[in-house]
Amino acid sequence: MEVDSIDKPSEFITKSDQEIMSAIQENGWESSKEEKTPERYLEAVKQNGRTLKLIPKNLHTITLCLEAVKQDASAIKYVSKKIMTDDICIEAVRNNGTIIAYSTYIPEEFRTKELYLEAIKQNGKALKYVPDKYKSEEFCKIAIMQSGLALEFVPKNILSKELFVLAVEQNGLSLEYVPSKNRSKELCNAAVDNNVLALEHVPNRYKTKKLCNAAVNSSWKAFLYVPESMYTLNNCLEIFERILRECDDLSEISYSVRSDVREIANHLPDEINNDIQIIRLERQLQVRKFKRKYFDKKMNRFITIERIFNREEDEVKEFDLFVDFYNHLDADLKNANLHDYDFKEVNLDDFNIEGAYINSDVLVEQCLYDDTFYTENIKDYDCNTELMISAENEVVEAISVRHGIDLVPDTTLNDTYRKIYYISDIHLNHKLLKAFPTNATKLEVSMYIRQLVKKMIDTATDISYGDYLLIAGDISFNFEISTLFYTELVEYMNATFGSRCQIVVVLGNHELWDFNRRGGANSNLLTLDEIIQQYRNLFSSLGICFLQNDLLLSNGTIISEKQLKSIDQDKLKHACLKSPFVILGGLGFSGLNSQFNATQGIYRKTIMSLDEDIKQTNQFQFIYNKVKSVLGNDKVIILTHTPKENWSNEDYNRNWIYVNGHTHRNDYCCDEGKTFYSDNQIGYYSTNVGLKHFKLSRVYDIFKYYPDGIYSISREQYLDFNRGIEIKVTFNGTGNIHMLKNNNVYCFILEKQKPEKIYLLNGGKINNLEHNDINYYFERMAYYSDAIRELFNDYNQALKSISDSIKKIGGTGTIHGCIVDIDFFNHIYVNPEDGTVTPYFASSTVDKYIYPNVKALLLAQRKDLYDDYMKLLYGESESVKLLKDEIKAGSFEIARFIPDTDMYRPSRIMKSLQYLTEVNVIRIWNDRIIEFQSKNKAKDLCANNNDTLLLSVTQNRRN
Repeated sequence: MEVDSIDKPSEFITKSDQEIMSAIQENGWESSKEEKTPERYLEAVKQNGRTLKLIPKNLHTITLCLEAVKQDASAIKYVSKKIMTDDICIEAVRNNGTIIAYSTYIPEEFRTKELYLEAIKQNGKALKYVPDKYKSEEFCKIAIMQSGLALEFVPKNILSKELFVLAVEQNGLSLEYVPSKNRSKELCNAAVDNNVLALEHVPNRYKTKKLCNAAVNSSWKAFLYVPESMYTLNNCLEIFERILRECDDLSEISYSVRSDVREIANHLPDEINNDIQIIRLERQLQVRKFKRKYFDKKMNRFITIERIFNREEDEVKEFDLFVDFYNHLDADLKNANLHDYDFKEVNLDDFNIEGAYINSDVLVEQCLYDDTFYTENIKDYDCNTELMISAENEVVEAISVRHGIDLVPDTTLNDTYRKIYYISDIHLNHKLLKAFPTNATKLEVSMYIRQLVKKMIDTATDISYGDYLLIAGDISFNFEISTLFYTELVEYMNATFGSRCQIVVVLGNHELWDFNRRGGANSNLLTLDEIIQQYRNLFSSLGICFLQNDLLLSNGTIISEKQLKSIDQDKLKHACLKSPFVILGGLGFSGLNSQFNATQGIYRKTIMSLDEDIKQTNQFQFIYNKVKSVLGNDKVIILTHTPKENWSNEDYNRNWIYVNGHTHRNDYCCDEGKTFYSDNQIGYYSTNVGLKHFKLSRVYDIFKYYPDGIYSISREQYLDFNRGIEIKVTFNGTGNIHMLKNNNVYCFILEKQKPEKIYLLNGGKINNLEHNDINYYFERMAYYSDAIRELFNDYNQALKSISDSIKKIGGTGTIHGCIVDIDFFNHIYVNPEDGTVTPYFASSTVDKYIYPNVKALLLAQRKDLYDDYMKLLYGESESVKLLKDEIKAGSFEIARFIPDTDMYRPSRIMKSLQYLTEVNVIRIWNDRIIEFQSKNKAKDLCANNNDTLLLSVTQNRRN
């Protein structure tokens, strides 16, 4: 077969030097082959010295390396040892003297006195890494003149009064490294004159009132080091009040300031810390903070829980009377939960109740209720859900509809997927009207939404980095309520999961009602574009991805509707190349629905005519068809509010996943013809609010558009391919890399000219090959991959079964080779020779402790998993029998191809073989596997004595 040479498509529309430099800084060296000239290599390292790592060592020059270490001294670790010079090493330490700390960065032969001298001139503290033989008095003096703190590393026999004075005059904090017997009054005064925080290291006998006052006047932080005799109430009040004056914004007090204030509070005697004036100041300075303040209905008492940061335990106080509770809080009821208190004997008009969570019924009784928020945001003066068509569809609740969640290959051993959570049609306003028929405060509404959000998100207990939450519209017909919901959602998800999950939202028809107008549906009407922009601004401020006829890539990039209309097809295809899947989102509209469209008032005043509905439908359909023409065979999620039939008459794309709401008819389909999920529509009446999800692979293939063949590729393309399939590879070898693709199976071969020989690339390593013919391997790839899959199928299934069981009891379950991880130290080894299961604890690759069974291992090392494991053992599944060692894993024939039974060597080999079943990459080639499978199949043919089958084989051979 002819060997093609296909250059990597440019990732950038233009090729200016500045854009290439930006690409390097953001993505590493990603530009295409023709761009990589020596001149641009030089420009690259001038911008970022560490880019030297990405430049093949045979292209390193002295000039290139000098520029790299000038920009970033740590780039010296990437310099080819063949061209390392004294000048390069000295240039590096002139940039960062402490680079001499790393023995592997600078070879021993270049570690001269001159080098060390340049290092301490740049950073005196580099003296720490200078050999004692070079540490003369003059040498140490140079280091101290650069940094007084270098005194710490001066040999004792060289220490002198001259060096002490020199050090404290350069940096007063170096007093710490002056021996106690040498800390004279004059030296201490000189140190404090240089840096008042040197007071920490001044002996108490020299801490005069004059010295301490001068230090504290210069910096309040010096109060940390004054004698206890100065901890008087007046002094402490003065210090705390001073800190408050110096803090412009108390809400933005730095961590350093808070830590120092808390340390001061920790030094104070109890009688001072318990003074009410000090307590109030400490609360303002965040040394004290109320965690909870509330009324307990069962106890009929008011309770405060206060975190005091200089104490181990929280301070809990209880009060019988509201007034005592109020006074203890210094009249600050913000975030106080008093919703269950009736206030029968309390006149709230006498108190500051701002920010308190109080039942609106109480406020109504005491004539303190303001109905503005309720009237503007909850009431719907033109809404009768009984007449709504979608309400009639709420026969089956979303919680009742169950489905499988895996849209990833069954052969995948480890979790190379992302979870896609989804929900729609929560209809908050209807739920709020039911919860609060006549009145509610904004805080009551916020608390209701907060609990709903918590209930919803808590159904997803295993959100991981890179997962998605899709919201398909109809959260609320009111912008203010939507704002509360999404704000609570982001805050709770960030608090619970961090920023691990990307929230993606499209609008529903109810969001277009725009009811934020004091209850009037006709005043101050916003246009469709204005409503969309209003939500776009909201979601942008919250870090939520909002799609309205837009395409979301996996790296967070959004290709807008305007860009999608004009983008060239090849550019769109290339832009999506590194996305395992993309999300096309928008409301969708309903121009093709003859019964339930704009004429039925589903968009209220925003869209009233069928013509406008059809216009909006056509806009989305155009974008949909554009994406379909380019990415029709790729994985695309179509996220809309309305179902596909409302905006497209075409068949479902069998490769795509459709997620929608709107109908309130919970349904899903996942078969060969189509995949759609509209089965988590909560609706008007349901109170069961939770998330559902499906799974999609998170790996991508940069060669997926290449037809079968043999291609010459660059080193960067090879590394990029491995990044896409989540294999960490470092490869700095030289030679020509050939990518072999056959039936979606890959093989990478390195061809060297001297001597002329080919090798199989096994990640960053190279393996010898028996045949020096690339075509030999290309022609046999498909058969070889089938043989591997068939031969190791039972064994891999056993590993997968054990892994799933370990995950069920709370272990990690990661598979690598022959080993299944319970956690970092505890593992299960599945012997490929005899199928036995060996649990063991390993603190290193050498130190291993084998247990007779999994039960014994967990009892000794992971008692927290033991109970769940014992419950699991009551089952009769294959994984349980494997863990009990009642059956063996896999085929014994595997031992033919693994040369020994040591635990790690066969596991490494098995791991390389598993790349084929995991990501379709051949990284080990053994012709004996083909021979073995061929013999077995021949035996099967003879045993079957099937003349028709034999004849078909003969005919195929002739062909």
